[in-house]
Amino acid sequence: MSTKNPKTVTNLQILQYGMKWHHMEHEARSLLDVYSGLLSNQSVILAMNSSFVDPLRQFESQLKKIQSSFRMLVAMPSLDKVKEMGSSNEDIEDLENLYQNILNIFEYSLLNLVSTDFYKLQILKEMLVWMSEDSSYLQGRIMMIINRVLRFAAWKARGHTSVDAPCLGVLAAELSLLCSHDNSSIAQQASLGMCHLFDIAKCQHGKNGSPVLFSSNVEFLAKKFRHDKHEIAQTVGQTLLPSLLTDFVRSLLMKLSSPDDKIASKAASILTLTLTFHSEKVTMVSKIVDAIYKQLCENCFHNMKCDMLGVITLLTRTSPKKVIFQLMDYPVPADDTLIQMWQAAGSEATPAPRVLKTILLILKGKPGEMEDSLTEKKRFSLDATNMMPLAASQALCTFLPLGSYKKAVVQFFPQLLMALMFQVSYSSELSLMLKDRTLYAQDALRVLLNCSGLQQVDIILTKNSFWDHLSEELYHRYRVYLLAKILSDCNFPQFPETLHYLYKLSVEGPRRSEDSLMIVIFLTELCSHFLSLSKFKSKFQFLICLPLNIGSHQYLRS
Repeated sequence: MSTKNPKTVTNLQILQYGMKWHHMEHEARSLLDVYSGLLSNQSVILAMNSSFVDPLRQFESQLKKIQSSFRMLVAMPSLDKVKEMGSSNEDIEDLENLYQNILNIFEYSLLNLVSTDFYKLQILKEMLVWMSEDSSYLQGRIMMIINRVLRFAAWKARGHTSVDAPCLGVLAAELSLLCSHDNSSIAQQASLGMCHLFDIAKCQHGKNGSPVLFSSNVEFLAKKFRHDKHEIAQTVGQTLLPSLLTDFVRSLLMKLSSPDDKIASKAASILTLTLTFHSEKVTMVSKIVDAIYKQLCENCFHNMKCDMLGVITLLTRTSPKKVIFQLMDYPVPADDTLIQMWQAAGSEATPAPRVLKTILLILKGKPGEMEDSLTEKKRFSLDATNMMPLAASQALCTFLPLGSYKKAVVQFFPQLLMALMFQVSYSSELSLMLKDRTLYAQDALRVLLNCSGLQQVDIILTKNSFWDHLSEELYHRYRVYLLAKILSDCNFPQFPETLHYLYKLSVEGPRRSEDSLMIVIFLTELCSHFLSLSKFKSKFQFLICLPLNIGSHQYLRS
């Protein structure tokens, strides 16, 4: 096929075709109707190209005309049946020419659209969707047309430093599923189309090297796409811009809910490979996480549930902050679906420190605090009040016991200990929430102790009725002291790091008054117990300078 701008069918040619096949009108009426219908649609499409109609309205109108032509095309009888309409060799030849001209008109209409605007490659994506809904014998020929249009667009894009083709991500997703189609002809055309699509995508990077379609290894590359999903995933991530790669990922994610199990399985395979290699390039992570949550809520027995949760795991590797913030922005208490997504996010050890840092950042907020009063003026939630700390406290009950978080829990023990003590205090003031929804920080604190080898501390605290009234404001300060004393009496191994962190907190910038008081209570008790031990004196000389003139030790216990 020539890569020059396509020529339109003239009125004279229309008249000539009509006269030539007039004698077979009865036998070939259906073909002539299709022929005239496509010519009519083509004339409207071309007229719109040169009009001043709003671009969006123009595209929508042209898309409708293309869809109309497509429906007429797939409703045609097969070529073998068309040949049977002829009574002589000349008739058969004429009918075959008519049949081929119908296909050519449709192809020329597409080429004309793309020649004026790369944005209209979106029509090819819609065609692939229509094709998946129709098992027409013409699927192979339609794929050939799509491949030719992409080849023409790649040729047209040569020399351009930028190409406005925002549909490449979703188009690549549709083609990638067809590269392993059972019909070898469709698979071949889809693979070739992928090569041309990547050529167009390279122009979006400002790369104007020789496109693949002019290279001798085009067939070799297409063959690799047909037999190796790894190759597709690698090339997609290396070639598409982040926004288009995100479209690619989101499109495949939607395919996981396809009623066709084979399509869903193919999509899951390509999606997993793509995120394994290139998840760091994916944007709009929160929307992807939210889409998974909604799909699983709609169907908790989803066939591709494991694959969806696997997407959460892969996104957490490279974008833990975005994933965790989204997972904390759902109603409390968490439902089973959300807890399973927390487990998926916490299934690997590598991102664990960054996950806990994100949770600690959320725990700086005060449940029920209005958005405008947050210290950093940062929006934590979509709600007017900040309820994410409650969700974060509940989430810790899931994250902390995980084997993958063992090292991270040790690393962040002091920060988690104090953050949860602060949250217990905040929860006692939260009168707008139900009682059973304010105990997550207390539960998480207990889980933290047991996951940190401090089971004996938990046993002693239980004997002292520590957990019974911890969240009650009247007893809270005393129980802060009690926790510090029992930890000290048990010689907890995290003492050095905890003491250093408390000292750091005590000299940092302004805090809430209740936080400052808890820090002093805790720090005073640790100091009174351990500074008397000679083995610690040299290690903690900095504490001699610590200003403890806020109040007497006896006052802090009261």
